[in-house]
Amino acid sequence: MTSHTCNLCGTASPAQPLFSKSGFDLLRCPGCELVYVGNPPSGDELQKLYSFESGYQKELVEDPISTAFHHDEAARNLALLQQHARPGRLLDVGCSTGLFLSAARQAGWQARGVEYSVDSSRVAREVYGQDVVTGALEPGMFEPGSFDVITFWDVIEHVPNPVHTLSVAAQLLAPGGLMVLKTPNVDGLYPKASLAVAGLVGFWGHPEPPGHLFQFSVKTLSALASRAGLSPRTTVHQRIPLGYSFGTPRQWLRSAKWAVYCAAFVPMAVVGPWVGSGDDIALIAERPGA
Repeated sequence: MTSHTCNLCGTASPAQPLFSKSGFDLLRCPGCELVYVGNPPSGDELQKLYSFESGYQKELVEDPISTAFHHDEAARNLALLQQHARPGRLLDVGCSTGLFLSAARQAGWQARGVEYSVDSSRVAREVYGQDVVTGALEPGMFEPGSFDVITFWDVIEHVPNPVHTLSVAAQLLAPGGLMVLKTPNVDGLYPKASLAVAGLVGFWGHPEPPGHLFQFSVKTLSALASRAGLSPRTTVHQRIPLGYSFGTPRQWLRSAKWAVYCAAFVPMAVVGPWVGSGDDIALIAERPGA
């Protein structure tokens, strides 16, 4: 069995195989339970993946329906943020085409962004007029302590080295500043239940390699924040939109097998947040020292 070094805890013993999807092997660390892709793409492959050439986020400039969906998502994220913080200096890491930045600025935030995709960041600047830096977040991009809030909306699972990225981000927070980390929850009610039958049905819908290189839980996301020097404050359980996970109700009936699958797991996805086990979570953590 091949040994892998866990990004979160450094455990180098053989990881537990969970599932293989699209040619990528999902493993679970025996030390901290972090789930990750054991054979991730190379740096060049990732750069190509996050390009319009590969279709990444191209719908945000070509499809009004998709753009409207993401506008609504930005509004939901802003509403969540403003339950925990007042407008101030904001950095959105992985800001995509800048829809959240636009919403935040309209709400009174001094918002800036950083985006890995060359194409998406260009749209953010040229179409939406946002202040966005292109590239992966690295030391020296921004002044230490210069932000009151830093957000990662469905981003931390994409980065090749989340410990490094979050540690860099934590240094950019002012004392008492907040970090918001929203990401799919591998230990949610629907993901856990569907994993239990994934080997039998040959399908596990929750993970999305190679884009999602890591699958976090409340436990591992909190450990990640703590390792970056942050103090976890609260976790909000949410639900990934059913249309994203399962398609439209009409598509639930596209085949007998899929109808049975949806009948079993759509209710779990709906109920999950109500019982503190949503398939999506948002961790709010604080930089100590206020």
